[in-house]
Amino acid sequence: MRTSKELAGLPVIDVRDGKKLGVVTETVVSPDDGRLLGFVLKAGGMLSRDESAVEIDDVRSVGADAITVEGTEIIHRPEATQPAFQDARGGERTLVGRKIITQGGSVLGQVADFVLNEEARRVGSVLIGGGMFEASDAIPAARIVSVGPDVVVVTDEGVPDETIGPWEA
Repeated sequence: MRTSKELAGLPVIDVRDGKKLGVVTETVVSPDDGRLLGFVLKAGGMLSRDESAVEIDDVRSVGADAITVEGTEIIHRPEATQPAFQDARGGERTLVGRKIITQGGSVLGQVADFVLNEEARRVGSVLIGGGMFEASDAIPAARIVSVGPDVVVVTDEGVPDETIGPWEA
């Protein structure tokens, strides 16, 4: 399990010809259920603004040192990806930077990063910065009730709740 910040900078390699297609600049997850949707890539040098995307269904493996794919035809412009991918990048429901509040009304801080369970291809927990928690504190994804345009709502710690959303790790 790694954070999205640890995945940033990984090369994306086409296993058919060994060509580097770009490096990861963003990990895209669904705000509805925490599923990994794919990655945004940057090709070219440091000053390049060319973005492309690879959706998770086209990823062969998320390895320790690289993400592998088969063929260049699966690399698209971000605006040519599935609607769920585009919506997740739209800004209104992105996870990182969003304020976190409990169902009981307490602000816990904001999402500093998230930990990705690469095998399950979904968010396992969110890392909290600011508020009552230190940046290294984590909230299990199963406590997330919703990700809205203003805040991420989580269950109160230790309180069982039947209204828990679909964010199961």
